[in-house]
Amino acid sequence: MFGLVNGSCRFLWGYLMDKFGFKPLMSIIAGIEITLAASLYFVVKVDILFVFCILLIATCIGGHFSILAPLFNKVYGVEIGPQCYGFCGFCIGVSNLIGPLLCMFILKKKTDFLIAYLFGGTLVLIKIFCLFMFDENEKFNFDEIKVDDDIEENEKENEKAINPNENDEK
Repeated sequence: MFGLVNGSCRFLWGYLMDKFGFKPLMSIIAGIEITLAASLYFVVKVDILFVFCILLIATCIGGHFSILAPLFNKVYGVEIGPQCYGFCGFCIGVSNLIGPLLCMFILKKKTDFLIAYLFGGTLVLIKIFCLFMFDENEKFNFDEIKVDDDIEENEKENEKAINPNENDEK
C-alpha cells in the first residue's frame, strides 16, 4: 500500500511542480512532514489515523522524488543534472541504511519512539531553513570552477614560491 501511494502520487506532484515550482511544493511537503513528526507519536494508538499518517509519509517521499529531478535539471543543466540527481539518489540510499541504525541506537538509550520523531522533526526544520536559503532560479556555473589540467606546471610554480632563490640559480 505504501508503494502504491508513493508511486501514484508522483504524477500529481510532477504536475504541481510544473504549475507552481519547487519552493512552494517543498514548503508544502515540509509542512506535512513537520506536522507528522509532531503528531505521529500520539496517533499511533488509533490504527486508522496511524495508517493515514504512514500514507501521508509515502506521499511526501513520492513528492521528493518527483520534484527533485526537474529541479536538478533546472539548476545544473540537462548535461550534469541527471548525474547530480543520481548522486542524490545514492545519498538517499546511504541515509536509508544509516536511519534504522540510528533509530536502534536512540531506542537503546531511551525506550520511547518520541525521541526518534523529534529527531525527524529536527531534520525537517533543517530542511526548511535550507529551503529559505535556496534560490532555484540561480543556475550553477561550472565555468567558475578552476580545474588545473597541468599539475607539473602548478608544482613548479609552487616550488618557485616556496624557494625563490634556488630556482634563480638553476
